[in-house]
Amino acid sequence: MKIAMVAEHANPLPAHRGEPSCPASLHACALSRQLAKRGHKVTVYSRRSDPEQPEGRTRMARGVSVVYLDAGPSRPLGRDEHTEHTGAFGSALADALDEDSPDLLHAVDWTSGLAALHARAHSGKDLDSAPVIQTFHSVNASEQRSGLPERPERTRMETVLAARADHVLVNSTDQKGELARLGVPRHQVSVVPFGVDTDHFSVEGSASTEHWQRRREESPRLVSVTSLTEPGGAGRLVEAMTRLPEAELLIVSTSQNRDVAVDEDAREIELLAKEAEVDDRVHLTGPVDRKELPRLLRSADVYVSAASYDPFGGAVVEAMACGLPVVATATGAVPGAVLHRTSGVLMRFGRPDEVARAVRSVLNTPTMSSAFGIAAADRARSRFTWQRIAVETELAYQRSLPQQPEQEDSDEDDVDLPFLSAAAHPQR
Repeated sequence: MKIAMVAEHANPLPAHRGEPSCPASLHACALSRQLAKRGHKVTVYSRRSDPEQPEGRTRMARGVSVVYLDAGPSRPLGRDEHTEHTGAFGSALADALDEDSPDLLHAVDWTSGLAALHARAHSGKDLDSAPVIQTFHSVNASEQRSGLPERPERTRMETVLAARADHVLVNSTDQKGELARLGVPRHQVSVVPFGVDTDHFSVEGSASTEHWQRRREESPRLVSVTSLTEPGGAGRLVEAMTRLPEAELLIVSTSQNRDVAVDEDAREIELLAKEAEVDDRVHLTGPVDRKELPRLLRSADVYVSAASYDPFGGAVVEAMACGLPVVATATGAVPGAVLHRTSGVLMRFGRPDEVARAVRSVLNTPTMSSAFGIAAADRARSRFTWQRIAVETELAYQRSLPQQPEQEDSDEDDVDLPFLSAAAHPQR
């Protein structure tokens, strides 16, 4: 099968090279490689965000190519700019699909879904028989329930996309429930979680001695890979350390800024640690290369997260694969990954006192901590490998292929969405 994976803001090549990458980019990279191993030919279409990115088709792996499309400035966009150039991206995608028609379009995230529907409707080739599979890594309705800002226009677009896509994939049952409340039939939505490379993230291998100030025998080590913004929960972890005087905490930032010395959010976390008088036991580091991350995780005793919303759960699953017991807020995709009191402890809110109690309950019972770590690694290997994620995605593809209704002449696919401006509709 020829698959056009539409990943407007998720460039897979940095993840392929082992560089720090956002979860969406890692998802596009890992899934496309595994689908290719299953015999499919995958082309990932991404927006050009750097003038140095190559023209034409770039081979990423056997059976996987990446094509950068010009749409807007050749630089990374801020989140508030993401929709500004989706119309131009959709038109460029339509031109690209004219040259290389796919059997199926798989849109990674909601703006990519807008572009995919636009491209299918405006391609010079007849793509009506090519299903559109829509992946939502997060939906705004779920974000709102976790206290994040309401984005009414995005919620409306997500509802429209879910209705018009041939099948929808989400990371968690939480997101499936939210789509159902928005009127999307449950049979149209499949839960396919975020995956982990268990050959790379495993209990076997060396542990890093970097970043820690104390010897492991002297002080239990807590690690968290998270955003330094408020939803990431780093501030709550720092406050929890006032109640855990025996422990040491390492926070690995997921910011695009690799230098924490010039990161404003990092400065706030460091100031908070100093004011709480735990700065000698709380350490910050910038994003860590994928090659080194398993060594760092294996150097800790407990993985901890106080995020108010975690739609991917990727860092949690990677820590589980490395044999770490997990203490995390039961939000987003995390409850589907961590089995409460089996592979870790789930918290309701992730408040500092709640974090401290949960961590102490794990650290003070070494037998339970070891059992949690063993169960965590086993669950990561049995449920969350990218090989299994690819199989489940392929099943969703197959379910969409026979369900092609006979269409009379209509403008149902002539998508008229506010982010696709009139200038983005070329005359053909």
